[in-house]
Amino acid sequence: MRTTYATKPREQVSAVLRREKRYLSAAEIHAILRKSRTNVSLSTVYRTLDLLAGKGEASARVDERGETTFVVCDQSHHHHAVCNTCGKVEDVSCEAIETVAHALRSHHGFKLADHEMEFFGTCGACR
Repeated sequence: MRTTYATKPREQVSAVLRREKRYLSAAEIHAILRKSRTNVSLSTVYRTLDLLAGKGEASARVDERGETTFVVCDQSHHHHAVCNTCGKVEDVSCEAIETVAHALRSHHGFKLADHEMEFFGTCGACR
């Protein structure tokens, strides 16, 4: 997926997320951009991440330090497999999870509002 953004700095923030394919904080993205001598303000990084998350083009989660981190992802409903070694994030299809959601609705009368699931382990490249 490649979306064009109104400004070059926004495009640069998005490019970092697409290239890294792992959860990153705004500060980490800002540091990557500064290391590559790209002049993008931290506030622009935050605004761009909010924009991407709002459009459903990035997923956000709070890490173990309490910091919000972001990863670019497919706009269709899916889950993530996160490598504990390198941090790479892979999209996971959710057919089996949908079976569980259907069972909650039909067998238990549970009105499911939403769900999130992440799998943690070691990716093929790190094994």
